[in-house]
Amino acid sequence: MNEGTVNGTAAHALHVSLPVRQLQDMMKATIRAQHQLAGYRADVLREMRRRQGTKHTETVLQNEGLLPRRKARTEVETAGELEKLPKTRQGLRKGEISYDNARILAGANQRETINEEELLDDARNQSPDKFAATVRKHEQKHAEDDGVSKLEHQRSRRYATLKTDIEDGTTVLYGRFDPITGARIETAVSHMMNELWHEEDPRNRATAGQRMADALTELLTRPSKDKHGRPQDVKLLLIADYDTISQQLKNARLTDGTPLPAKTLRHLACDTQILPAIFSGPSIPLDLGRARRTASGTQRAALIARDKHCVGCGTKAAWCQAHHIIHWQDGGPTNLNNMTLLCSPCHHKVHDQNWTIHKTP
Repeated sequence: MNEGTVNGTAAHALHVSLPVRQLQDMMKATIRAQHQLAGYRADVLREMRRRQGTKHTETVLQNEGLLPRRKARTEVETAGELEKLPKTRQGLRKGEISYDNARILAGANQRETINEEELLDDARNQSPDKFAATVRKHEQKHAEDDGVSKLEHQRSRRYATLKTDIEDGTTVLYGRFDPITGARIETAVSHMMNELWHEEDPRNRATAGQRMADALTELLTRPSKDKHGRPQDVKLLLIADYDTISQQLKNARLTDGTPLPAKTLRHLACDTQILPAIFSGPSIPLDLGRARRTASGTQRAALIARDKHCVGCGTKAAWCQAHHIIHWQDGGPTNLNNMTLLCSPCHHKVHDQNWTIHKTP
């Protein structure tokens, strides 16, 4: 038995024998110490930032603390802003104010100068969630324009990203919205979650997180309407190889190459239009010649199946446009063999920087 095992066992026995009240006191002491350490760390970061600059300090914190880049940046920004909030900084050093509440105060002060004295008691006694709401009310109360500029700032920070997890291939959705838009989204999602809950088998219910994911999927992929009010489906493009001997579809995949099980393909095929795409022969049925300048929906689907992504940089097909290799104004036809997929930046390079596209055999 090694020393670490002995020490760990002894510590466990000690905690088991202690009264609950004493354990609670120990927990409070560790929390207070944690706040104090956060205060000292903020002091160190602020001085490092003064001497070596923001970027270098962020890099050191990211590498030494093994932190995500965004978290390191936020921590350095918070440390700098706390210099303008001496009483908050003092409360953090004493362990009276949590780092989370100090960060909330610093963020609010960064947007618009706050009345620090008015918020100190709440910073000492409220949880971060409740204190964040308190600070928002404080900002609204003291805003010269009734909070209009703050709402505009919140709207300017809106963003959404859609990424693929490189480890397991799942799609990850992130987003940030202003409070009004957020409330509308929350209402719609909550309503859909309630509908899904009533449709579930009580013996096999989804978790709340799974149900929210299902609700978002339903809301984002349900049929919408075009400008004439006609139903317009959100189409999913699947690619598969047709085996002429077995007369079966094989090697099913999404446009980015993600493989799909045969069972999934059979399920999706029930609601999917099948578009034959044979690239070794003529593409006359999909060619529009000079009758139309823009690619049709069917042509675009065939382009995605053939090119898979931007031929210039590999950007996903969903973000690409159909480009005429021989430009339309130069007499180029809207035919498959004269079109290719390009993302917007590559498209601009072709038109503005005279890039050329060469067909490969």
